[in-house]
Amino acid sequence: IAWRLAIALDEPLDSVTTAVEQLATGHPVESLREDGPVELRRLSHAFNLLEDRLQDLNESRRHLLANLIHELGRPIGSLTAAITALAGGAADDLELRTELLEGMRDEAIRLRGLLDELAHVQEGVLGTRQLQREPVVLSHWLRHVVAPWRAQAQQNGLSWDASIPPRLPILALDPVRLGQVIGNLLSNAIKYTPPGGQVGIRVSLNETDLRMEIHDTGVGIDPEEKSRIFDPLYRSPSGPRFAQGMGLGLSIARDIVLAHGGRIEVESIPGNGSSFIVTLPLLEA
Repeated sequence: IAWRLAIALDEPLDSVTTAVEQLATGHPVESLREDGPVELRRLSHAFNLLEDRLQDLNESRRHLLANLIHELGRPIGSLTAAITALAGGAADDLELRTELLEGMRDEAIRLRGLLDELAHVQEGVLGTRQLQREPVVLSHWLRHVVAPWRAQAQQNGLSWDASIPPRLPILALDPVRLGQVIGNLLSNAIKYTPPGGQVGIRVSLNETDLRMEIHDTGVGIDPEEKSRIFDPLYRSPSGPRFAQGMGLGLSIARDIVLAHGGRIEVESIPGNGSSFIVTLPLLEA
């Protein structure tokens, strides 16, 4: 009986050992069959989960490198062209020089934003993302945060719809990072809403939570994409929304909201706009 059991266990154990060695040396590996005794099934299942996870990580790494090349190439090319123009005599024309310098400044700001996104991703990977909570007067802070986006929406030919109660509590939160969340959501709302549409923010309270809804009348989000838009590096392969950028903004926004003990949800109908709803617990300062 012992001999038969040893023979029965030797082949599947050898298969697992070979698969682990191939995975460790970077060779392609096929999924293991999950049969036999309970212990072997569990071992094979654990290996298959590990192999799937490593494949996902490799795919994310490839996407990250491709996105980095794309996102860095555009501003660097623009900066190079502007520098070449200035060196070629454009600096003597005051109007053209001013235009080129303003464009270079804008590209530098875009690069700074890209680096900030990558820094947030690194913090999340290393587990060092910590909040700098402080007492925040919500009504005043929210009006200050959304003011630039109201101006941007109006410049883009959009109507602005904001409802912020004048008397909101003082809460303990990280104003810089939570401001980044609101800015990211409003930026997306403006970007994907055609002229003549509407964007805005509605704020409300209940006994336990603060609710902030950033809404638009833009292109909306396909139902099959709603479960993936918060994944790091996700960009829509075909849809009109989320086809630009690094695919990090919503992932970072979700992580910041979760760090505050809250949640972020999305409601959307393709062609009829979207609403991103941020809910935070009322942790008074």
